[in-house]
Amino acid sequence: MGLTNKLVEVFPTRPLKVVKLKQEGSLHQIRRIFAAIFFFGLAMFIALKNYPGLITDYKISRNPVVVNYDVEGTCRAKRAVDNCSVKITTDTGQVIKRDYTFIGGKKGNYQVVTVASADDPSLVTLNLAIDNMRTVFVATTGLILLLLLVTWMSLGCFLRTHKMTKVIKEINGQKLTPVIVPVKLVSYGKIITALYRANNAQGINAKYAANFNKDSNGGPIIIGDRIRNKCNALAVVGESNSVPILLDQEFTRCDFTYNEMQALKEALS
Repeated sequence: MGLTNKLVEVFPTRPLKVVKLKQEGSLHQIRRIFAAIFFFGLAMFIALKNYPGLITDYKISRNPVVVNYDVEGTCRAKRAVDNCSVKITTDTGQVIKRDYTFIGGKKGNYQVVTVASADDPSLVTLNLAIDNMRTVFVATTGLILLLLLVTWMSLGCFLRTHKMTKVIKEINGQKLTPVIVPVKLVSYGKIITALYRANNAQGINAKYAANFNKDSNGGPIIIGDRIRNKCNALAVVGESNSVPILLDQEFTRCDFTYNEMQALKEALS
């Protein structure tokens, strides 16, 4: 007799209550939204702080001319990153304030000169900014892309979990049927995320995820062998929705009785 048939034979025929995992709770959902907003805002802040100056430096670099303007300011080195905050006063009395951050780590003082654009003398910068323009652009763009990736991951996790909680509400209190689902497992510290695909109520094949905590529920119930990060896991489906809900190793996902849990464990052994 196949494993699925064994599980069906001992599986409760009464309506079952489906419980959200800890990582599917409202608090964790709020954290994911705030994380997405924070990292997106940080990416925009870095872009607005750095790109206007880089655009100015690029315009100057196309036709630069050295000018003898007064420069006041300081450069602070932190590990391999230098931050310079300067105030440039032109011969007409115009004051230009600029902040430069670039990979440096030089010991001692920098020798700097002021550089203006021959095409537009109002555009003024330092030779250091011109020399490090490409490096700063690559580092800034890389950091922004990384922050946007984290934003997308936080938002994606929120949306997948939101879809899962909607399914839980739909099948809660219904008679459930055990099924075996192919999943991909990804671990982040104590969190095990099981990713899988299923047809939703509209017949559209969509991505779903269940986040398990190793300490509280141990992870999904793995059926058979695990090849790298892919395996089969035990889940349940409801009468009104065919999207599987993965069960956890502690059997806390549903309101099983002690005898029901023991029967399922024996069928799985």
